[in-house]
Amino acid sequence: MDTKDPIAYNCLISAYSKSGDVLAARKMFDEMPERSTASWNSLISCYAGNGDYQEALRIFEKMKDEKCTPNEITLALVLSICAKLGDLDAGLSAKKFIDDNNLYRNTILSTAVLEMYLKCGAVEEARQEFDKMNKRDVVTWSAVIAGYAQNGRPDEALELFENMKSENIKPNDVALVSILSVCADSGSVKACEEIGRYVESQGMTSNVFVASALLDMYSKCGNISKSRQIFLNMPKKDTVTWNSMIVGLATNGLSEDAFAVYKQMIETGGQPNDITFIGLLTACSHAGLVEMGLEVFRHMKVDHEIVPQIEHYACIVDLFCRSGRLKDAYDFICGMEVEPNAVIWGSLLSASRIHMNIELAELSVKKLAKLDPDSSWFYVLLSNIYSSTGHWKEALNVQKMMQDKKMQKVAAYSWVEVDNKLHRFLVGDMSHPRNTDVYGTVNGLAMQSTWVDHDFDSGLGL
Repeated sequence: MDTKDPIAYNCLISAYSKSGDVLAARKMFDEMPERSTASWNSLISCYAGNGDYQEALRIFEKMKDEKCTPNEITLALVLSICAKLGDLDAGLSAKKFIDDNNLYRNTILSTAVLEMYLKCGAVEEARQEFDKMNKRDVVTWSAVIAGYAQNGRPDEALELFENMKSENIKPNDVALVSILSVCADSGSVKACEEIGRYVESQGMTSNVFVASALLDMYSKCGNISKSRQIFLNMPKKDTVTWNSMIVGLATNGLSEDAFAVYKQMIETGGQPNDITFIGLLTACSHAGLVEMGLEVFRHMKVDHEIVPQIEHYACIVDLFCRSGRLKDAYDFICGMEVEPNAVIWGSLLSASRIHMNIELAELSVKKLAKLDPDSSWFYVLLSNIYSSTGHWKEALNVQKMMQDKKMQKVAAYSWVEVDNKLHRFLVGDMSHPRNTDVYGTVNGLAMQSTWVDHDFDSGLGL
């Protein structure tokens, strides 16, 4: 090799990077007699590509210290690293360098700044950047729509999506997957139907990512027949597709169908992953199939060598709790190979309330108080259990403790869609314009339902 040829060095650094040999790439870089911007870019890319983002940022700082001017490729790469790390300070430093040096801001670099802001949660700054852009292509629009969706700003994501269409820019799969996810979580059947029709009119259902997101959206809004139609018409199915169908069927109470799809997945060479088994365990939980659920759990570990995650353990705990087997749930929690989280102890507490098991309720609350000391919901449940079982003194003690610690009961809202409009309700809330009609209907239903299962109702302590 010509020891003075920087291109040869850069090629070797890139080759070592692709093979994962970071040390060899660094050694080659250190031996270079002269380092160009491309050389620095190769090394930064090497570390970033192999997951060492912090070292990649340190190399960027060293590059500037050695008076080698970063180019647009360098800065786009660094901004991408900052986005992955969620490091806003480092991202702002890179942006300041761009501004201070009056570097040419093309669409790629502007989009990189935009994505950095969004991945770091700086939504307002991202919007300012977006509004300043003279040229916005489909990648830019997709980035901002996805960013708003991921930052919990669904209404603005939908508004941006409509603005994108009004500018005659055809959404790509990233934008469509993001907006389908927004609609799926919105609870609005109308929004789901409208975006579903749009996606189908654009001929995007042949895209496996879009079709999987569309399938998931229809499942979440309860239109499982439409989900099946999308699934059956897909020319190609990947693991995400199979999982979406299995989870959709499971969460809609169609447990037998969920297992039938899993069987079809295996027979056609599909490769199940951890999400697949979350779907199957959910199916067992909704159907009360305890022994089947335990067999699925064993099958996942032994036959597919998938290490159980906290979500799988949570499914088994939920399975026991839904079946009233609280002691088995507690024993299972104690034998877990990972530390139980608040979701797991919360499931046991909720089941303890239904079955009025004070001992397990108290134990669950102690665990939850350590895991989530700033929350109060579990104390409220414990107080309700005490009241429902006639332990008035203990209930008052819990309420006094909450007052002493200045804990407030967090309001829980319910949503319902009527005539294509979402309505929000809070217990005791009188703000709705038709609250008289609402409470009249609720009270009437309550009176009619008392004869159905009085013992069950009183057992909940409501």
